[in-house]
Amino acid sequence: SINNLGMLLRQMGQLEEAKALFEEALKAQRETLGDRSPSTLSSINNLATLLETMGQLEKAKPLHEEVLQEQRKTLGDCHPDTLLSINNLGSLLLAVSQLQEARPLLEEALKAQRETLGDCHKDTLISISNLGLLLMEMGQLQEAKPLLEEALQTKRETLGDRHPDTLLSINNMGTLLMNIGQLEEA
Repeated sequence: SINNLGMLLRQMGQLEEAKALFEEALKAQRETLGDRSPSTLSSINNLATLLETMGQLEKAKPLHEEVLQEQRKTLGDCHPDTLLSINNLGSLLLAVSQLQEARPLLEEALKAQRETLGDCHKDTLISISNLGLLLMEMGQLQEAKPLLEEALQTKRETLGDRHPDTLLSINNMGTLLMNIGQLEEA
């Protein structure tokens, strides 16, 4: 219940209040359920993603690393929760410009998500976009283009043109086209 209230406050934009509740829930879960409980790992992930939203990326990183390490041990490398955590850590590393460290994680997440969840699953689409953005950030624009095109096309087909995720992919594609000099298309 504490964790759920934190989720509600996060959605309402009351981030400091949500953070206090996530920390309270996590402390209690660690004490009562242990560090490897799925509930504890979920709370760690919730706190990590909230810290990211708050711009506290360096505080979020060890939490993402902890969740991923424990999920690999308890759930295995191909469990959807583990794959999401791999992508989350890769995405965080991208955000802090640790591009070489982010790439193998984002590639691993995408490969396994394609195999286990399929190409149209929302988590797979996020990973496609994240890897495309990473490659764009690394200056590998021609490698990024098919990924960003795939993400955009699949989101248009599955979510429609006005969904926030589709709009984000439209923006990503426009940025890529601008970077490769296709200004009219951008």
